[in-house]
Amino acid sequence: MITHKEEVAAMKKVLFVCTGNTCRSPLAEKVFLEKTKPLSTEYEARSAGIHAMNGMPISEGSRAVLEDRGFDYTHQSSSLDAELLEWADVILTMTQEHKRRIMEQFHKSHNHIFTLNEFAHDSKEQREKKEKIDHEAAQLEIKRAAFISKNKSKVDEMLESQDVTKQQELEEELLAEIKPHQEAIDELLQGYPSMDIADPFGGDKGNYKQTLTEIEAAIDKLIEKLERQ
Repeated sequence: MITHKEEVAAMKKVLFVCTGNTCRSPLAEKVFLEKTKPLSTEYEARSAGIHAMNGMPISEGSRAVLEDRGFDYTHQSSSLDAELLEWADVILTMTQEHKRRIMEQFHKSHNHIFTLNEFAHDSKEQREKKEKIDHEAAQLEIKRAAFISKNKSKVDEMLESQDVTKQQELEEELLAEIKPHQEAIDELLQGYPSMDIADPFGGDKGNYKQTLTEIEAAIDKLIEKLERQ
């Protein structure tokens, strides 16, 4: 299995992906290209959208915030296709849903596709925390399934009678069963970065500034890793 360090070392061509390729992924592409200019290694970046129409200009909000920073904002949208995926060394999506859709639609290996935040914020501490979150989530689902199986007759009776009181009693019993795991997950999630970049589409300039801030923070982390190579 390819390690995260090996992925970073091999990363020369980066493809950023969002939905329409007019807001988030062009921001990520332009910020990445600007931030890598001073580096000794030459990097390439492109962007595309899962539901993009080819040839659309960058959104007005994204254009405005890039112009404020003095960054290039020339752009024409591209629809994601197999050729672009093959071109890229690493594919960085704006959300987990984009990542899932690409893996399902194009059967792309998960070794080369990540959310931007997932890739940028990867560390031993975050991986250990994620493993703990996954463990607690698995235990929660096991207990949920066991509770439903154990109380099948009560559930069937409740569904047949439409007894609200019995429903509330069962829900309270289930919540008591899974509460320790949910509390553990909630505690672990404190300080854990979101894997998604918020979509500013339809928002005002402040929304686009916030999205640019999120993207730039992730790319700054990514640049730090590239500089250590």
